[in-house]
Amino acid sequence: MPAGRAGILAALDLCVASSAVEKQPITESLGGRPRATEGRPHAGNKVKRFVVGLARELVNDNITDVGAMMAYYAILALFPMLVFVVTLALLVLPDDVVLQGLAMATEAMPPATAEVVTTQVVSLMKAAHTGFAIGSAALALWGASRGASSLMGALNAMFNKQETRPWWRRQVIAIAVTFGVAIVVVLALGLLVAGPVAGHWLADRFGLGSMFDTAWGIGRWAGAGLLVMVVWAVLYKFLPDTNAPFRIFTPGAIVGVLLWLGISYGFGLYLGHFNSYEATYGALGGGIIFLTWLWLSNIAILFGAEINDVLADVRRETSPAAAMLAHESEFKAETEHQAAQKAEDRAAQKADDKTAQKAEDRAVRDGR
Repeated sequence: MPAGRAGILAALDLCVASSAVEKQPITESLGGRPRATEGRPHAGNKVKRFVVGLARELVNDNITDVGAMMAYYAILALFPMLVFVVTLALLVLPDDVVLQGLAMATEAMPPATAEVVTTQVVSLMKAAHTGFAIGSAALALWGASRGASSLMGALNAMFNKQETRPWWRRQVIAIAVTFGVAIVVVLALGLLVAGPVAGHWLADRFGLGSMFDTAWGIGRWAGAGLLVMVVWAVLYKFLPDTNAPFRIFTPGAIVGVLLWLGISYGFGLYLGHFNSYEATYGALGGGIIFLTWLWLSNIAILFGAEINDVLADVRRETSPAAAMLAHESEFKAETEHQAAQKAEDRAAQKADDKTAQKAEDRAVRDGR
């Protein structure tokens, strides 16, 4: 580990130690059990422990390097994923709906990235109409699941978990998660693109006014946002080897999604005003931009995972149950220490008594 990084970790460890909850003296109850005398930890301590703990995990886990590794595997998994999603979408949606959904989905991407993705999807749609087989879609699903497998290893590292699941189970989870994400993507496309048509039909059918159209439009985008949150919750729940409960709205997922949207929007603005990739890389500029966007997106996913992990640690360390357990452990250790000290004193006293008795017996014999 580089010296600078080690120094940062040491300083963060010192901050964590200084922000620990101060313990009051342990008093014994009538039953001889310890009684914790302090109240709940102060909110400021929790915030400090969270901020310092998050900084330490970000430095220790080096999410920028992990995100770069994931971007490589994402590139390998992206086009099989596109093959599978397009095939699945064409089974249930018309071509024009798929193209409109693609246009809306790529709005959050930088222009060069959107161009790369759009070109590939259009070519895949043409291939699909020339007799694209279900077997090819299955192979594409297998290839796309490699990206989920890469994220699985990265999230295990973020959560400090040792992988204990057998190989076959990890593959099943990766394929199932990839399949679920593909279905959610198709549902989101259908909701955003076909939603207005359905809304107008409902308004005409039941005589609903313009207020319904407005509410329906808001509901469509809220539903699409909820589907995105579901995807992130599924990634955080099923990919790492943890027993955490499934929750859609977690702090890490919310921050991660917002960060991803902000990164995509900000990166698009940067490329629109200060783009130097195409001048530097020429024909490879679009691919380099796409790879950079994937890298930043992976950092957003990992950052959200770090937030959930650190929050869980802070709750566990500062909970009243944890404080009571710490007191019980200290009380038990102190009791054992006192018992050992008494046993040592008794043994020493017994040895002294025995030595004195021997000396007295010798003196008696010498007197005779």
